[in-house]
Amino acid sequence: RDFKKPMKWFCMPSFFRHERQQRGRLREFYQLNCDLIGEASSSADAEMIALVIDIMRGLGFGKNDFVIRVSDRNAWASFASARGVGAERLIDFLDVIDKLERAANEQTRTKLAAFGVTLEDVRAFIADPAAEHGALRALADDLAARGLEDFVELDLTIVRGLAYYTGVVFEVFDRGKKERALAGGGRYDKLLSLMSDGKTDLPALGFGMGDVVLGNLIDDTPHAAEKMRAWIAKHHAADLYVVIAKEVRRADALAIVQQLRDAGYRTDFPLAAAKVGKQFQAAEHLGARLAVLVGDEWPQVKIKTLATREEELIDHEKLAQRLSEIIASPG
Repeated sequence: RDFKKPMKWFCMPSFFRHERQQRGRLREFYQLNCDLIGEASSSADAEMIALVIDIMRGLGFGKNDFVIRVSDRNAWASFASARGVGAERLIDFLDVIDKLERAANEQTRTKLAAFGVTLEDVRAFIADPAAEHGALRALADDLAARGLEDFVELDLTIVRGLAYYTGVVFEVFDRGKKERALAGGGRYDKLLSLMSDGKTDLPALGFGMGDVVLGNLIDDTPHAAEKMRAWIAKHHAADLYVVIAKEVRRADALAIVQQLRDAGYRTDFPLAAAKVGKQFQAAEHLGARLAVLVGDEWPQVKIKTLATREEELIDHEKLAQRLSEIIASPG
C-alpha cells in the first residue's frame, strides 16, 4: 500500500526442493524472482519478457542460443469452455496440456477423452494462427517494436503447471533443447487477493530463473563462458593486498590497510602471521592487481605488480598517491 503502482521488484534467495537430484535440478539452488505489480495491460507482459531477454543477453547469450516460448491460458480457457469443460475442471485439463510434449500420445488421448476432447482437436488449436490473437498479438507487436521479436515464439503448448496463472505465460529454453526450462513465469492477477483474503486485489506477473540450469548452459556455450570468466576477472575480491613481511611491522601495516580502505580500495591482508609466499598466493587468489610489502625497508614500502612481478620502493607517506597513479594507468 505504501508504494506507487506499478511496482517493480526482485529478490534472489536460496531455495530447497525435496526430490532426487539430477542434471538441472539440485536440492538447493538460487533463484532470481522478478515481479511487476499493479498493471494489467499487455505492455507489462512485454516489459517482463524484455527483462528476461536483457538478462540472458547480459549473460552472453544471443538469439541463436535461447528462445522464449509464450502462450496464453485465457486462450485455453476459451477452448475448454467451448468444448464443455467446466471451470472447476480447467486446472486438471491444463495439467494434461502441460505434459503434452513429454507424455506418450496414447496416454494423452486417454486423459483428454475424460474431458470429451480429442488429441487431434488440441493439436489443431495449437496450430491455428487465430488462437494467437488478442493478448498474444499485442504482446508480439510490443516486442517487435523493441526489435526483440527474434527471441520469442508464440507457442500454445506452454501452459505452466501452477494453478495460479491467469493469462500470458512463458518459459525460456536453450535452442539446442539440451536443458530444462531456464526460466518461467506469467500473469497471476488473482493471487494477491487470494493470499490476502481479498484485502489487496492487484494485477501482477513475474518469473523465476534458477542458477543450476543457467550454469549448465553457460558452461556449454563458449562465448557465454568467456564472458563470465572476463566478468570474474574484472570483479575481483581485492584491488590490493598488504603483505606483512615482518610481524614487528604489523601495526604499521594495519595503518596502511585502513588508509587504503578509506581511500576506496578493496584491500586485504593476513589476519595472522604467515609466510610471505603464502601471502602472495592469497593475493593472487583474491585477484589483487598489486601487493604492498611492509617489512625491513620501513619507512619505505615495496609495491609489486603481481602480473609482471615489477617492484618499486616508495616512502609509505606517498603510497596512496603512487597507487592512484598506477591503478589509473591502462596497464
